Amino acid sequence: MADIVLAAEYTDEVTANIARGMLESNGIPAIVEGSNMARMYMAGATWAPVRLMVRSEDLPTALNLLKECGDI
Repeated sequence: MADIVLAAEYTDEVTANIARGMLESNGIPAIVEGSNMARMYMAGATWAPVRLMVRSEDLPTALNLLKECGDI
């Protein structure tokens, strides 16, 4: 079983899901972990970031793709 690691953090779920879609279209499964508290209180990323998670073995490729596409 692969470890799930942090690839990037975002201030909102829309941006995180766009990045997730790009990764998945390139064959890298990804998960967006949002914060219900951030949605309830309209908090910014400093308090409750939205995290984009990938398998540890996919992290180097994911980071390269995210950088190339301007998603981080």
